[in-house]
Amino acid sequence: MKKLILLISFIGILSSCSNDDSETDTREFVAGEVSVGIKSGTDINDLFEFINLFDHQVDNVNSLNFTSNLESDNLQYVLDILNNKTYTNDGINWFVTGYLHSQTNEITIFPRLFGMENIDYQNDWLNSMNELELNEKHNSELNSGIIRFYVPVGQEIEWRNQFVNYNIVDWAELNYIADIETHTN
Repeated sequence: MKKLILLISFIGILSSCSNDDSETDTREFVAGEVSVGIKSGTDINDLFEFINLFDHQVDNVNSLNFTSNLESDNLQYVLDILNNKTYTNDGINWFVTGYLHSQTNEITIFPRLFGMENIDYQNDWLNSMNELELNEKHNSELNSGIIRFYVPVGQEIEWRNQFVNYNIVDWAELNYIADIETHTN
């Protein structure tokens, strides 16, 4: 009898350690959105090819990092060119930002690319990279971009689980909603 109770307890513990959180996760998330982290070192062309595998709209691709081979006095020129494009900013809050490295004077920029399911936008970005002598800068500790896809409402968990099966993907998550309470003294 003691062995039977131990066996039942052990099976109960094992079944509670399941990795499939799709049925037990009760956190609220934004309907129709899945964010996908791209593995570090992934080329922008591969990122675009991944986007093109699906018939989903892309809200944006963020966490991108580029340097330019142009002279340091061209930082504002690079920012002006990029911020004049319809897909590099939302016209309100998000614009391409950048800085000059304090020791090397190297131009570094941080774009957020909107609507990148659009092939014309992808091609224009690749042309802009050539024109502005932009090079992808990868940090082994960080993703090479995060894509926020719009997926059919009600299929978020299915798409999250499907995205993680691609070699290019580091992680995929739902856009969880958090309750934030302000603390007052």
